[in-house]
Amino acid sequence: MSAPVLDFEKYVEITEPGRQQELEVLAFDIDDTGIEWKIRDVIEELEFLVDGKATMAPEEFIDGIREQARRLIK
Repeated sequence: MSAPVLDFEKYVEITEPGRQQELEVLAFDIDDTGIEWKIRDVIEELEFLVDGKATMAPEEFIDGIREQARRLIK
C-alpha cells in the first residue's frame, strides 16, 4: 500500500515549519566555554585507550583514564 504523492507546494507547506524550527539556534547550542570541544577530545582519547588496552600494562591504562578524568575536572 502506497501513500499518495504530494505536490511540491503542499509538501513544503507541511514540512517548512518544522525545518525552520530545526534551524533556530537554541541557547544550549552556543558553547563559548570550549567545554564541548574538551569533552569531544577526552572521549576520543578514551577511545584510543580502550582500543590500545590489549597492548598496555594495566597501570598504564588506568593512568590514562585518570589523566582524562583530570582534564574534565579542570
